[in-house]
Amino acid sequence: MTSSRRLTAGLALGSLLVSPLIALLASPVANADDLSTIGPYTLDGYTDTFTYDTTTSGFDNFLTGSFDSYPFNVDIYSGAPGSGDSEVLLTIPLLAQIGYQDVGGTITPIDTFNAADFVSPDIGLGHLGGTPAPGDIVSLGPFTIGGYADTFSINSGTFAIDNFVTGTSNSLPFALDLFAGAPGSGSSELLLTVPLLFQVGLDDVGGTLTPIFSLNPADFITPDIGLAGL
Repeated sequence: MTSSRRLTAGLALGSLLVSPLIALLASPVANADDLSTIGPYTLDGYTDTFTYDTTTSGFDNFLTGSFDSYPFNVDIYSGAPGSGDSEVLLTIPLLAQIGYQDVGGTITPIDTFNAADFVSPDIGLGHLGGTPAPGDIVSLGPFTIGGYADTFSINSGTFAIDNFVTGTSNSLPFALDLFAGAPGSGSSELLLTVPLLFQVGLDDVGGTLTPIFSLNPADFITPDIGLAGL
C-alpha cells in the first residue's frame, strides 16, 4: 500500500471513530460505590449505557433501540476475569426474551414468549450489584379514534398501564389520563385537564384516595401524570 493510500485509509478510519469517541467522552459518568457508569449516550439512533465494576473489572453493556418501529434491548454482561460468568439477553418488550446465562461454566438458556416470565432486560446490571429497572415502557400511538388522539403505554415488567387521550369538546381542548398500577398494587389515577381552566380527578395509591381539583393553572400537575407512574 502506498503512503497516500495508507494516509487515506487512516483518515477514513479516524472519521468513523470520531463520532463514537465524542459521544463517549461527552457522556455523563456516574459512580455508585464500586460501579461506574458511562452514558446513556446515543449513537446511530441507539442508546447505550456501559457500567463496570472498578474492583472486579466485571462490566455490563445495555443497548436500546428499535427495528421496524418496534423497540428492543440487548444486554451483555461479563463477570470478573476468570469467573466464567457471562450473559447475553435480547428483549423485545411484551413479545420475547432470548439469550443465555453462564455461571461458572454452567450455561442456562433464556427463551420465553410469556411476558409474565420476563426477567429484567438489564439483568446484567443486577449481576454487577446495581439496580436494574423493573421493565420497559412500551408506548403505542398516538393513533386517532373518533377525532381524538390516543396513546397507550405499558410497563412490560410490572404490567402497569397508562392511557392518555387528547382532543376537543365544544371548542375546548382537553386531556384525559387513565392510569392503573401493577396488578395487586391497588394504585390508579384518573385526571381530566382543560388547559387554563381546571383539573379534576382522583389519585389512588394503595387504597388511599386523594382528590385532584384546581382552578389555578399555576397549580396544575402534568396532564399525563400516569406515564410517570409507569
